Amino acid sequence: MALFENPLELTAVIFSLAGVLLAVKPYVINWPIAMFGTALYLFIFKESRLYSDMVLQFFFLLIQAVGWWKWTKGRMGQSPITSLSGKSLARQTAVFLLLWIVWTQVVLALFPQANMPWIDSFTAALSVWAVVLQAQRKWENWILWLLADLIYVPMYVLADRTLTAALYSIFLFIALAGLRSWHRQRV
Repeated sequence: MALFENPLELTAVIFSLAGVLLAVKPYVINWPIAMFGTALYLFIFKESRLYSDMVLQFFFLLIQAVGWWKWTKGRMGQSPITSLSGKSLARQTAVFLLLWIVWTQVVLALFPQANMPWIDSFTAALSVWAVVLQAQRKWENWILWLLADLIYVPMYVLADRTLTAALYSIFLFIALAGLRSWHRQRV
């Protein structure tokens, strides 16, 4: 696939990459930049029949708007980076697993032609959890992004989304940098 064969995907990759790079520091401008890439991915994932990822983009737009608002209120995005408690992590893991199973059943019922529905819904559910933690400035969000990216790369290759697979390969390294950066900054 030529680099400019899909200009929509290329534009989505550029804005998504910029948004994540800016989140690593963490700069508040990451939110509106990422939102533009997210909006483009709505169309890309619909075309690829990755319906969980398509629906995920709607959620991302909502949570990105909330994250942007939370980071700009008060101390202009300087609220502390914190950690989850063990009890909170256990509760959230149980909710994640339940939502993944339920959501996959919904996708299978609504979109029988879905591409890789179990994997797509798993990564979508994992991404929801990660972005919620990111908006709450919990450093563990980067662990979830690492896991999601490890799964997304081969999934996007199989879905013939080479540019997006390359983006998520880069996201792996950014997630490592984000994990280190946020871990040092947490209180």
